[in-house]
Amino acid sequence: MKKIKLPKPSSYPKRIYFADECYSIKFKKKLDCYGKTCATKKAIIIKQGMSHRETLATFIHELLHLIEFEAPMKIKHKTVYKLEKAITEILLDNFL
Repeated sequence: MKKIKLPKPSSYPKRIYFADECYSIKFKKKLDCYGKTCATKKAIIIKQGMSHRETLATFIHELLHLIEFEAPMKIKHKTVYKLEKAITEILLDNFL
């Protein structure tokens, strides 16, 4: 198995664009959860200090919420977790 080099939080984009919307991406030390997406503020906030793997999985999770808000479509949170895990595994196994 090859050694995987995961992106550092400092290498994540500061902004991400989807469906003509721009969301800022911020890392905060004091956050009561792993991450959150705020559609009204157009922001993704991720807890600082997690492992690189947890950060990647959280980023993917929050991107799924962004898609849910902007597509728009309703995705059960249980499904978001399943998709997060599947997408993270695909990226880790094939791209990173």
